[in-house]
Formats: sequence, C-alpha cells, structure tokens
Amino acid sequence: MKIGFVGGTGDEGMGLAYRFAKAGHTCVIGSRAAGKAQAAADALRAKGAALRIEGAANVDAARDGELIIVTTPYAALAGTLPALADALAGKIAVSTVVPMAFADGGAALLAVPEGSAAQQQQALLPAARVVGAFQNLSAKKLLGDRPVEADVVVCADDAAAKQEVMRLAEQIEGVRGLDGGALANSMMVEAITVLLVSINRNYKARAGVRITGIA
Repeated sequence: MKIGFVGGTGDEGMGLAYRFAKAGHTCVIGSRAAGKAQAAADALRAKGAALRIEGAANVDAARDGELIIVTTPYAALAGTLPALADALAGKIAVSTVVPMAFADGGAALLAVPEGSAAQQQQALLPAARVVGAFQNLSAKKLLGDRPVEADVVVCADDAAAKQEVMRLAEQIEGVRGLDGGALANSMMVEAITVLLVSINRNYKARAGVRITGIA
C-alpha cells in the first residue's frame, strides 16, 4: 500500500513512515516545502537502502497516497487541510494530532471547539474517512529499531476504516491495535499524550500505553 503523510517531516511522521516502510509499504512524506520532504525521505532511506520512501509536497502526498496519515502540528491543521479536501475525499485520513501547548515547563491540553483534533480534522475534511490513532506512540521509539511495545487505541465512526487502521498499527513490531470506539473518544486518547509527556519528563523515560485484561 502507498501511505501518504501530510506534514510528515517531524519526528512522529518520520517515525511512522520508517516503521511502515520497514513493513513493506511505500511511504510518501509530505510537507509544505517539497525539498524539506525530500531531505526527510533521504534521511530515512539512509537507514535502510531497501526502504521505499519518497518526499513530496503535501498535496501530492495526499493525492498519491491510498491511506493518509496527518502528522502536522495542531496549530497548522486549519491552514493545511482545507486545500487537500478534494484529494482526500473517500480516503482514510488518520489523525495523529494532539492539541497540546507548553507553558511554565509543562504540557497542557488545548480546548478544541469540535471536541478533539480528530473531530476537527473530520470537520475540515467532510468527505474523508477520519480515524484517530497513533497519538500515544513515542516518536523516538518509532525512529529506532526495537519493538515499540505499546497499544494503539483507534477511534472512528467508520467501522471498516477503524479495522483497517488497527491492522496497520499491528504491522509495527510490538504494537497492538485496540478498538477505542467512536471518533469522539479521540479526545481522551489525545489527552493521554499530554499525561505521557509529563510522566516521561519526570522520569526521563519514553513510556507508552498498555491496556491490560484483553486476551
């Protein structure tokens, strides 16, 4: 499958692209500046010559990808996504975005009028099949080569899209995809990321999420 990344030059986008390319997918890293995206793709290909990773402008990544993963900062959503709405119509568009700000040395969850960043993405992309996922994964772990050992809680109103993203998540070594219910539940998943940032700063760790009691 060809996976496109909108705003994919940050650590989270690059980490997910690296893992999915290792799993055999073709990944297209998008950016507002195609040259920046190409540099990111080159850096990842240097980690493994057989990796199929390309760089492109956001609009090309959105058009060419069969499934799209949005990894832009929250502040850039409203300025980035409307121009891609036609290219993303009918496609699964995964939101990894967390509405988070840093102040007084700590992380804080921002209020989102739609409820969550994933719900805002759905409002901006009304014809896309929006799924919330991957918000809690450590970008540093994704860019490494060890099993990630974490659960990915996947939220969506489209049941088939949710199942597809759960299967995709499990192609990252050590990851289990879990059904988190409706897209509105992404608000709670996004909030967990803010909590993890605080925990990881306090303990100088890269902790993730594991849900117990599920066979």
